[in-house]
Amino acid sequence: MRDWNALVREHLKLADLSPGQQDETIAELASHLGDLCEEYRAQGLNESEAVRRALEEVTDWRHLAGTIQRAKRKEGSMTDRTMNDRTKHLWLPGLVSFSAAMILLAILIQISLQPRYLGRSPLYMVFLPWLALLPLCGAAGAYLSRRGGGYLAARLASGLFPTIVLLILGTILTVTRLVVFIQPRWWYGSLAIAFGVVLPSAALLLGTVPFLRATKPQP
Repeated sequence: MRDWNALVREHLKLADLSPGQQDETIAELASHLGDLCEEYRAQGLNESEAVRRALEEVTDWRHLAGTIQRAKRKEGSMTDRTMNDRTKHLWLPGLVSFSAAMILLAILIQISLQPRYLGRSPLYMVFLPWLALLPLCGAAGAYLSRRGGGYLAARLASGLFPTIVLLILGTILTVTRLVVFIQPRWWYGSLAIAFGVVLPSAALLLGTVPFLRATKPQP
């Protein structure tokens, strides 16, 4: 059996590609030429003639190498552009929204622990002020997403990113039983969803909505 990988590697010089890309490209072309050779053998040609005919399918190895390398560079550039767009549209705005929400919550908790505020209800000292500030966090995420060219779904997700993360985290903790609700579970689970997801999401949405409208085209 002829080693088509070695044969293609000998003719096709892909110095601009990574070793992994070179191996992948050579394997694909070697498989194609090997199939052609088998077809020629099935037509009654001997091995050397079948190999020669298969290799004649590539008229200019240097030109083929250049074409493949340009295509791979373009493919890599498009992948990088997609990743950069996703970062600008979702991940960075969402991180800003989430970080702002968590920093504000930490500040409010720290204030509530001051001696003069001890004994006061966390509902009034932490949760309600946090809800009042969350629209600013949602607005920041949605604004940055829209500024980065994010579509409607990306802007909405960026604005609601804090509660999306909290919902995922809460689900993981519940499934792994790191958090177990006391009896009756349905009641305390419902309270956790209401205070941890529904109400914060509504507050975030208030700040997000103004940035969901389509931007006006520049004159």
